[in-house]
Amino acid sequence: MRALLIQPGARHGYALARFLYQANALQRLYTDFAVVAGSLDHRLVRAIGATRIGQKLSRRVVEGVPGKFLRRYSIGSLASGRLLPRPERWHFLQRDLREADIVYAQYFVAGAQFDELTAHGARFISDVFIMPSAHRIASREAALFPDWGEAPLPPENGAAFDAISMAMFEKSHALFCPSQSVIDDVATYLPSAGAKCRLVRYGSGLNFPEPGQPIPKRVLFAGSIQLRKGPQYLARAAARIARIDPDVRFVFAGGLSPQAAEQLRAPNIELLGHVSRERMRQEFLRADVFAFPSLAEGSAGVVLEAMAAGVPVIATLEAGVDFIDGESGILVPPADADAVEAAILRIVGDRPLRSSMARSARAEFAAYDDRAWAAAFIGALREFAPNG
Repeated sequence: MRALLIQPGARHGYALARFLYQANALQRLYTDFAVVAGSLDHRLVRAIGATRIGQKLSRRVVEGVPGKFLRRYSIGSLASGRLLPRPERWHFLQRDLREADIVYAQYFVAGAQFDELTAHGARFISDVFIMPSAHRIASREAALFPDWGEAPLPPENGAAFDAISMAMFEKSHALFCPSQSVIDDVATYLPSAGAKCRLVRYGSGLNFPEPGQPIPKRVLFAGSIQLRKGPQYLARAAARIARIDPDVRFVFAGGLSPQAAEQLRAPNIELLGHVSRERMRQEFLRADVFAFPSLAEGSAGVVLEAMAAGVPVIATLEAGVDFIDGESGILVPPADADAVEAAILRIVGDRPLRSSMARSARAEFAAYDDRAWAAAFIGALREFAPNG
């Protein structure tokens, strides 16, 4: 099996390229911008690493894959941190088109070149990394919560995104979905596409060898603070809990707009803004509960990170991590502040339950570590490779 991987951006820290290389199955990684670990570009990134630009660029470092397997659209400008937009048309090496029997693309990227990519018999597999209806959900919430400063997506933009999704469902030979919620959402667009879907859960290479030191009644939310991820419902729950138990504190870690900050301003809420990776690790270790009532994801990495740290999780099915309800945390319906409130009060008010859920979350995370993820991903790809 030889896989040509098309991946704009640094999703999962280029883990899929690393898994393919380790399995001797990587034909080439095509991306918009990246630097190879140990290269001159990497040394330059490290030299400016203390700056915000350096931190941004450091996320574009490809570890564990030799440079000869990488084809990048542009290295952009390392000095300014500006990255050029992805190409309208990718330029693939003819050797790669002949030798690859799998083309694996993030959400049908380069789908306009489908015929070129599959001319030699390669199977085209799309990574459906988010619920296709996410943009609709985000627009709905923007209309419901106008004070948060998010604008609904213009109808023409939504129609264009849906057209890409439909082309992906119809043309791809397989659709790799990280959660059942994504598979179910695909079926609302095109029921027949369900037969193409494969559940290939994402994992996480994060680990917490040190034990957590949870601060009782400290509730953590992590991720970019936008309406699609449900902070508005957590804020409602926080306001109600403040009247019941003012000792419960809510911490929001992630970038946010001034309007969102204003909506979250409350005596029992702390806004950290964007934080470093190390600070984020410390926040997970200090959390008593992790609350993530997202309305639309693919598979939220922050939920896995909380589980790895041994933090009980309160999340929706739409957050995309199928943890055991009642054991590793509590599942709540989407857009339900009452359920979020009840789940938080139940866990923080029952210390034996909290301890039991923490142990279960950490144990359950073992099924999502890098080895399990790599085995599932490579195994699913071999199902479609002509030579296995």
